[in-house]
Amino acid sequence: METYRVGIIGCGRIASKMEGQSDEHPISIAGAFDALPNAEIVAACNRGSEGLSVFGKKWDVANLYHDYQKMLHKEDLDIICVATHPPLHPAMVIAAAESGAKGVFCEKPMALNLGDCDRMIKACEKNRTKLLINCSRRWSGEYQAAKDLLESGALGPLLHVIGHCQGCKPSPDWVADTEGPLLHDSVHTFDILRFLVGDVTSVLGTARRRIHHQFRVEDTSYALLQFKNGVDGVVISNELTEYERWDIELQCEKGIIRLGFGAGVWRSQPIDFESGTWWTLEPDTFPIPSWTETSMIKAVQDLMNCIQEDQSPRCNGLDGRAAIEIIMAIYESERRNNCWVDLPIGVRESLVDVLRAEEKL
Repeated sequence: METYRVGIIGCGRIASKMEGQSDEHPISIAGAFDALPNAEIVAACNRGSEGLSVFGKKWDVANLYHDYQKMLHKEDLDIICVATHPPLHPAMVIAAAESGAKGVFCEKPMALNLGDCDRMIKACEKNRTKLLINCSRRWSGEYQAAKDLLESGALGPLLHVIGHCQGCKPSPDWVADTEGPLLHDSVHTFDILRFLVGDVTSVLGTARRRIHHQFRVEDTSYALLQFKNGVDGVVISNELTEYERWDIELQCEKGIIRLGFGAGVWRSQPIDFESGTWWTLEPDTFPIPSWTETSMIKAVQDLMNCIQEDQSPRCNGLDGRAAIEIIMAIYESERRNNCWVDLPIGVRESLVDVLRAEEKL
């Protein structure tokens, strides 16, 4: 069995710290690779010395760097994980591919504009590097079971989808100049909706600063989605609530599937009245998860399997790009005074920067 040499760029929350903050394991990138017999974390890179030292001791990694280019040059790495701030993703993923890595595990959001997404995809394709974007719900056994139920037709055809992504910032004092709730959190919403429903063809949305004027990004957004298969949807994203809420609801002809907050399944059931039969929703048993392993370890295993079998990861570069394009379409809709925007949008630069330049955000 081939053992993969793994290097991690960025030693913070998703790379390592989350492992000590959860009852579910492994939940961090390092935790997942450390748990597998055919992977070895041999190097790590981080800007801060303290975080790098703590990471090295926790995961028994001796080769520690502050410069990722030096790490890529000195270490013979098979898999490189990019777990840094999103503005740094493109350069690091491209450098990883050009260094000869067989696979790159990149955190979401993939990038902050479609031009960078395209450059990342091109570099990985040119160097035959498998690119995985960690939109983690794709590797959830619960979400796969819901997808199977949806596709079975037991609840009838899917009609509408509703999503909420509210107050999901990683800490109460979190502020970012480059990514608001759309790019930081709702990228998960748009990705999993594509996974469950299919491609989005048109978007109408808002992206505004309603309360938090210290943000350089939106604090609230409402989006209407039209899917290629005729389904339509609504997604509400904001940083206005003090509570955290993330959920999606799949409304079918004969029932509802809800994932995330208040997860469950409800089916329509007849009720007999003197005047005839009425139908109501009654709770039903949620399907058994398709697997019990954590999403993180399934994602790591997926990348290694794709390297071995020359396949595409469950969330590849094109999938990561597609979620970003939906968000860019929301910004473009705001830019056009909230008109419908058809995909593909054909705008490769950051629409957050464009909205700022035009004083619309």
